[in-house]
Amino acid sequence: MKIPIRGRFNGKIMYTIEAKSLKAAIEEIMNTSGNLSYTNLSGNKLNGIDFFRADLRYADLSGAHLNGAHLNGADLNGTNLNDADLSNAHLYNANLSNAHLNSANLSGAHLNGAHLSGADLYGANLNGADLYGANLSGADLSGTNLNGADLYGANLSGANLNGAHLNGAKGLVKRMGVEAGNHYWKRFCAGLKNNDFQFYVGFNTLRKSETFASDERVTCSYPGFYFASRSWCAIHYPDRHLEARIRIPNDAQINEPWNTDGKASADSIEIVQVFDTITGKDVTERYRKKEINK
Repeated sequence: MKIPIRGRFNGKIMYTIEAKSLKAAIEEIMNTSGNLSYTNLSGNKLNGIDFFRADLRYADLSGAHLNGAHLNGADLNGTNLNDADLSNAHLYNANLSNAHLNSANLSGAHLNGAHLSGADLYGANLNGADLYGANLSGADLSGTNLNGADLYGANLSGANLNGAHLNGAKGLVKRMGVEAGNHYWKRFCAGLKNNDFQFYVGFNTLRKSETFASDERVTCSYPGFYFASRSWCAIHYPDRHLEARIRIPNDAQINEPWNTDGKASADSIEIVQVFDTITGKDVTERYRKKEINK
């Protein structure tokens, strides 16, 4: 029988294949051009199908049954995979950048080295998924089930992990740098002030009315004192001309988000030295509390 394959956006027939089933028709296309971009394959049973290096850009595969499918190296940029079943699917080195994966089932999926930057994975199930070396930068992982997932070497910079479940997740290596003696760096505006908070040389703690934001799934959470490596501070705050070498007290609470771009926060810090980045001079003595209060 003749199997029509229509376009995702205009509904027009893109291919008409003589085959016994849709799956057989797709396999015929894969044997020729491998181009299925912009096609509408939503809701179809395609489990175990071989999409190796297929061009599936912007295709509609929402609600499709793709469990165990072979999608290694496939281009799924911008593809609609909302509610799709991709459990145990093989997606090694696949391009899923900007893909839509709301509530998709990716449990046990093999996503080693996959490109998921900017992907929308809200509420997706990645339980036990292999994300070794995957690029998840800027991805929406809010509410995502990452329990037991392997995230060794994964890039989570800028990802939204609000409400994500990370119980038993493996390989969550945080990226904060540290200097000997548990020292880090922080930059300040004029007068050693940031965000209406007056800092001093010595110990600085949150106000009594403030509760430290310790949720590691949230980037730039507040309240908390942020710190990083010296080079990170110089790159991100070149307009702040006071830099301080700080120490994190042994009893301090620390929040280094899993999707940190290189900074972390603590509920208390000790400012050890202060430098003027314009002159290069050590100006520590200017910012001791007795000097500030004069």
